[in-house]
Amino acid sequence: MSYLSPFLLVISSILACTFSFEQMAHAGTLESTALIRSDYRPGEIGRLCDSALEAARQEIDTLKKKPFLSQWWIKNSLLAFETAMADFSDRVEPLTFLSNVSTDAGLRAESTACEEKVGQFLPTLFVDPALYHTLKRGIPFSSAERRLRSETLREFEKNGMALSSDKLSTLKNLKQKLATLQTQFSQNLNNDVSTVTFSKDELSGVPKNFVDRISHQDGKFVVTTKSTDFIQVMENASNLQTRRRMLFAYLNRGGAENTKLMEEAIRLRSEIAKLLGFSNWADLQIEGRMAKTSKIALRFLEGLREKLKQRAKMDIEKLAEFKRSIHPDATSVEAADLPYLSAQLKKKNFSLDEEVIAEYFPLDSVIDGLFDTYSTLFGVRFVEVRNAPVWATGVKLYEIHESKTGEIKSYFYQDTVPRPGKYGHAAAFSLISGRKTSSAEKDGYSKPVSAIVANFTPPSVNRPSLLKHEEVETLFHEFGHIMHQTLTSAPYASLSGSSVAHDFVEAPSQMLENWVWNKDVLRKISKHFKSGEKIPESLMNQMISAKDFNQGLTTMRQLLFGLFDLKIHSSGGGVDVTSTYNDMYRDLFGIPVLEGTHFPAGFGHLMGGYDAGYYGYLWSEVYAQDMFSRFETDGLFNSQTGAKYRQAILEMGNMRDAIDLLSDFLGRSPRPDAFYRLLGITEPK
Repeated sequence: MSYLSPFLLVISSILACTFSFEQMAHAGTLESTALIRSDYRPGEIGRLCDSALEAARQEIDTLKKKPFLSQWWIKNSLLAFETAMADFSDRVEPLTFLSNVSTDAGLRAESTACEEKVGQFLPTLFVDPALYHTLKRGIPFSSAERRLRSETLREFEKNGMALSSDKLSTLKNLKQKLATLQTQFSQNLNNDVSTVTFSKDELSGVPKNFVDRISHQDGKFVVTTKSTDFIQVMENASNLQTRRRMLFAYLNRGGAENTKLMEEAIRLRSEIAKLLGFSNWADLQIEGRMAKTSKIALRFLEGLREKLKQRAKMDIEKLAEFKRSIHPDATSVEAADLPYLSAQLKKKNFSLDEEVIAEYFPLDSVIDGLFDTYSTLFGVRFVEVRNAPVWATGVKLYEIHESKTGEIKSYFYQDTVPRPGKYGHAAAFSLISGRKTSSAEKDGYSKPVSAIVANFTPPSVNRPSLLKHEEVETLFHEFGHIMHQTLTSAPYASLSGSSVAHDFVEAPSQMLENWVWNKDVLRKISKHFKSGEKIPESLMNQMISAKDFNQGLTTMRQLLFGLFDLKIHSSGGGVDVTSTYNDMYRDLFGIPVLEGTHFPAGFGHLMGGYDAGYYGYLWSEVYAQDMFSRFETDGLFNSQTGAKYRQAILEMGNMRDAIDLLSDFLGRSPRPDAFYRLLGITEPK
């Protein structure tokens, strides 16, 4: 997931030679060792946030006061606005980011407060008629400026420049309320400390190393609702009641409060859409994206659903049959069975044990191999900055160097261990955007800074952090976002990095997931945490054979989320999200949800920038697999193809439409064949 902060929620919807990894001591400059501060004094974040807001307001006011048709105004009005917004982003993104990662609850609260202020400010800009007309009258002098102008003005027009002043005021108030709801929803999830207490017997089947690691006292074991803990219990606990309790706690994160916040957000979104002349929020959001309309997005999902329906049904029947082999009196499967039966049947059919596989994937070894792979493909090398100031123990800072010149291209932080108050999933955060600037270093380009945030199993006394293979896949995916953000060469911050059409943003990352199924890559990233041995050929064969196991159910789950998202955002606003989700779950899977749960309350995507956009995960997969087909032909380590991919896709950002970027890289128009081949289905007609 490419995380979108309040700033980027507005701006992105606007503009919607081989080197191995090396760790080296690096004295560094102030720039390379103090890129993102986290040592703020109480009240300092608030003051810096207010200062950034005031500076942005002053710059915008100055811009609007420039004499009409002056020489400066004709040449510079659009670029001045772009620069003001980029400067503002560079000042506030590092401040609001801390709400997701800081170990200090006070700093997280201040960061959240800043996030709310930013969310209140940004909607006022794109409903400002004076600013709009100032920018509209500017004259672009290059193709790059024409692109910037069209994307910027589109956002103003999408935000109601044709409305009366009264309606514009109403629109601004609605957007500010919506921004507050979204921030509150996210913080409720980040601050959730729900746990479930079990006896040792109740955790029968759960790996001993996990049980030994978690908190326990007087024979009771405390399991958090962080995803790593949740998955361990749901896939391994043989006690159905244990799984029910775990699932109940996990699906009630955020609970009644977040359910209310989401429903109110949907109501506000519907009001905003209608005020702007759209039938619903989904049509408003999808306008300007690859899909163009919600009907086209829905048709795509429904076509997949029809093709996958039988396969998903067969997957459920296989799980039911497996359950009967364990419990002869069982008549059906339930929601709390699915992860467990899937994991255990996979283990039985393919002689696969995820815990054994994880022993070959210590985090550091995977990172080394990942860096080596991406170095080969993209002509860069990764250098750890030693002793860099960071916000938590275990966080690392890296420089990305050009392999040929040694030039520092960009930076990123790596934060992969769970802790209280931290963002609960995996995402790539863009903190400083790449852009041309007169104040940058000699090359005239501001170096991007990003952060990969994840929650992998933490190290213990006897073992390092070990990754399941699906977590390895997640790591390659998120680093795909990092590459998109940090290898950009687009001249404008609002069009650089992953600021692309929302239904294309996942494609570059999804494509790179394919590398974790290649034997050469698996050897490169593996190293048994005790023996140091590479993963055996036999185990790789078993893993690859099991790749498509339960593919119907896995894809149907993504379909469920995408269809649910489009349904609630195509409604008139008065929607019961829990019952809507529950009904759709039963319809797609043929079984009920666990009674008393509230899945939407924990569905952070829909309050974090993916509203009316979740369909994009499957939509972009079409293009991801098509791009990968070129690497299949040319070779997964073909540096020339990697260089072309970097130039045509990663560096370009949103300087051209996604369909044109794809055609440039592929040398032809995109087609869905590879995607449907991956799913083992024929293309919907």
